[in-house]
This record gives sequence, structure tokens and C-alpha cells, in this order.
Amino acid sequence: MKVLLLLNINSGRGMWNKKKIYIETRLQKIFGNVTRKESSSKEDFLKIAKDACGTFDVLIFAGGDGTFNMIVNAIAREPIRPVLGILPTGTLNDASKIFKVRGGIKKALDVIENKEIKKVDIGKANDDYFIFSAALGTFSDIPYMTKTKRKSGFGFFAYYFKALSRLLKKETVKGTITFEDGIAEVFEAPFILIMNSAHIAGFKINPKSDSFDGKMDLFWTEPTIFNSLFRYFLFRKKLHTYKFERVIIRTNSENHWALDGEKGSSGEMKIEVLARHLEVFSL
Repeated sequence: MKVLLLLNINSGRGMWNKKKIYIETRLQKIFGNVTRKESSSKEDFLKIAKDACGTFDVLIFAGGDGTFNMIVNAIAREPIRPVLGILPTGTLNDASKIFKVRGGIKKALDVIENKEIKKVDIGKANDDYFIFSAALGTFSDIPYMTKTKRKSGFGFFAYYFKALSRLLKKETVKGTITFEDGIAEVFEAPFILIMNSAHIAGFKINPKSDSFDGKMDLFWTEPTIFNSLFRYFLFRKKLHTYKFERVIIRTNSENHWALDGEKGSSGEMKIEVLARHLEVFSL
């Protein structure tokens, strides 16, 4: 079995760098021979991950949600894809929670050593891909607008500080949602949210999520105090919720969508669920 260990040196405030010898040694005990590659640029990282398809059986990567998103976009189009193993070293690590990978590098390696594999759904959003969330509106750009230095200094609090500044800023997204059966719904909301996981921004707001059922969850709610944020926590009955396989969303917004917290495209968004598309080590 050929195994590639790919490290994103810009993720996790250098945590992986302190433990890379331990990581590589553990992986060698599990799989035998392991090839390690490190990358500091997005372009190089994407190329290494894409080239791993059809060359390596397993791709282990260290990083956060942004790194996971890069991996998904690098390999999703390829006909032969390696099994993925995640070593979460990011700020929030929402994506890794889908696979119950949490608690540090040692526990993540324990999950990989167990060698249980699950086939997870992913989303295709126009020409891009995402693993756990797509969002547009008031709070959606916070992950990619927050500076790396702030994340390094304050961790997840850097996101929350920025979110506080948006609570009183009144703005809405207007548009239509067209589902696979042709039914269209008009909406106006501070933000629209699509989830393939239970967690976003470190919070568990979608507890009934199933990342392996070929469907995703869509949420929106009418404008109210604090840009309706607390309806996702305290007044969930007021949320408009849907499960879908394919959807087209047209809005009046010129802002970019956030895909797993990364900057995506703007304008009309066609989203399709690719059922059981990736294999990932999981509990």
C-alpha cells in the first residue's frame, strides 16, 4: 500500500512541524513505507494532491478546514482517488468532526490505525467542491476575511470577534431557490446556509445531519434582531429547512459564496450532492 503524507505548513500555527517525526513514525508502523511532502503554496499543494490520484492508495494530510477543502477540490474530479486521512491542526476543524476525528494528532492517528473507512458525500458548487458547508450573506465571508495573524494569535476567537461586528449591521440576501422537482421558493434572509455536517464555526447547529445519505441540508430565516443568528441556536422552529440533492440559488448579491469557509464564486449557484464520493478514515 502506497501512502503519501502531505503537510500544509501554513495551517495549525506550526503544530504539525513540532510533531512531524512522530506522525511519520506512527504512519510507518501502520502502513510500512510512507512518502512525506510539504507545501507552503496553494498551487503546489493542489498539484501534489491531484498527482496522488492513481499513484498513492492513501493520502494523509495535516491541516484545517481550508486544507481539507483544497484536498477535495484537487481530487474530486479524478476517476481514481486515494483514501483520505485527516490530522486536524486548523483553527476550528469542523470538517474532521464528520469523521469523529478530534482530540489532537495522537487520537487522529488512532482513527487511521483502526482502518475503518466511510464513503462521504460532498457538494459540487458550480465548478468548485466543498465537504461540509456553503454559505452566502452577513457572516459567510468571516473565515476567509479573517487574517492569518489574527487566527494564529487568537485562535477561533478571531472569528467570533469579527462576527460580533456584524450583529448590528443590517443586510439581507434576496433571491429564489429552485429544487430538483422544479419547485421554486422566494426568500429574503441575512444569510443562507447549506450544511453537510453537524458543526459550523465550532458550534453544533445541525445535530440531525447525515453526511453519508446523498442529501444536504439548506437553512434560511427571515430578517430579525442580530441578523437572525440566534435562531440557529435558540429558535430553530422559525428556520426554513430543506433536504435536497440538487438546487439552484439565484440572488441579488454580488458577494462571493463561502465554501468550507473558503472564497468561492459569486452569482447564480448550482449545487449538486455527489453521494458517497470520497473515502475517508473514520470512527
